[in-house]
Amino acid sequence: MPKICYSDIRYSEQFIYKMQQERFKTFKLQDPANDHFDVTFEIEGRKLYANKFILTSLSETMASMLSDRWSKKDEVVTIEAYTYDNFYEFIQFLYTGSCSLTAENVFQLTDMSEFYAVLFLKEFCLMFLLKMEYNVERIEEMFEFSEKYSLDRLKGALKVFIRRNLGQIISHERFLSSGKRFVEFMSLNNQYLQKQEESVFEAVYKWTENQVMKQKNAEDENFNLVEAVKDELSVDFPHIYAMNKSAMDYEFLMSFMVKKGFYLSPNELKLLYERYGHRIEDRPFKIVYNLAEEQALQKQKMNPNDENFNLVDSIKADLSEVIKIAKFNQMQNSFLMNFVVAKGFITEEQARYVRDTRVSIKNNGKVIVGVFTDSLNIRRAIEQKTNYSIQLRNTTLLRFLEFKFNVPKTAAKLEKMDGIDWYLCLEEDGILTFKHHSKVDEYDYLLAEMKSENEFSLTSDAKTYISACVNNI
Repeated sequence: MPKICYSDIRYSEQFIYKMQQERFKTFKLQDPANDHFDVTFEIEGRKLYANKFILTSLSETMASMLSDRWSKKDEVVTIEAYTYDNFYEFIQFLYTGSCSLTAENVFQLTDMSEFYAVLFLKEFCLMFLLKMEYNVERIEEMFEFSEKYSLDRLKGALKVFIRRNLGQIISHERFLSSGKRFVEFMSLNNQYLQKQEESVFEAVYKWTENQVMKQKNAEDENFNLVEAVKDELSVDFPHIYAMNKSAMDYEFLMSFMVKKGFYLSPNELKLLYERYGHRIEDRPFKIVYNLAEEQALQKQKMNPNDENFNLVDSIKADLSEVIKIAKFNQMQNSFLMNFVVAKGFITEEQARYVRDTRVSIKNNGKVIVGVFTDSLNIRRAIEQKTNYSIQLRNTTLLRFLEFKFNVPKTAAKLEKMDGIDWYLCLEEDGILTFKHHSKVDEYDYLLAEMKSENEFSLTSDAKTYISACVNNI
């Protein structure tokens, strides 16, 4: 038996189309004397004749309506829910698989496809709806329509339209009176740019504020609009309430978010600081400080009778995580002294040493640290030897043979002092050496006094690690 190829199928489809058109010609004539017609509909006082088999074979609802159980033989079926023209297009689709859709009738025909359970018609209407030109004035109606008839692909097309026309939609006078479901739909779009997300936040906030004002009790003297709106947002729009503030623009945070009581946590300020990070650290620090200060002022304004509130303490608490990672050593000296020190984040003495090198030596779980001005690039040399260690039996002197430097010709500024047990120095041959004060001699170039929180001693045969970093704070 020969196989049917693709060209045969296409050829067959042409005949199916021609047969449909022939049947439709009979339908268009609407001659009640034609034996083809065995059912009569009456719509808006006008008769429409059709063939039961064609209708019932594609619509279970129609099959039920025209069965002997629900209608008498030769009884006229009255249609009240739809216009004559739209019902005609519906019957035409059942005859031919096509009909004339317009921006006006597509909504009723979609409803008919649902009511009469004709899925092919619903898909046909959907294709038309996806190609329609939407407008800002009717976008909420289109959304409600897509919801009512479960048209997920239409929802996707509406999301694209909303994203492209967001500014017009949320600034339209009708937006504040929009339904909650539409506002939620508008706000849930993972394709928004960051600026758009901020616009969405502001729009949803204002919509919620408008709803709260409508419902508020005018006699409630303790009513707090800001807190009431935040409460509503947390329940009705949790994705908006929990929006990532550390990703928002600084100007928006200052002009809207903080003023509406949406404060950045210490960790969010830290993330913001890292996002604005630059080789010159002045700007990101100033940004997070301004936000923390604005937050503190807003808190003070909201709680004017709180005698325990301290503006400075509030700012420092909010910046507690920033201080841990702030690169003070990369700030301009004028900014460091005139702003950071002046605001009390670090002392003048700490600021003086933020660019120095900090060397740590670890032996048998004990750590000892020294800080010094590094003109020989000792820190860089140690950093390049990650996890460097040596193992010796000597308990009073360690020579790090990998680290050799030119000993400065000028005398060291540091001198051996009473009460200091350990020193970091360069021996006469330039080798970096860690030694007990009893081993220090006149030829050693002293770099740093080494200090430990607990009494430090070297354990023989235990590995000793050396590391270095910028002192910062």
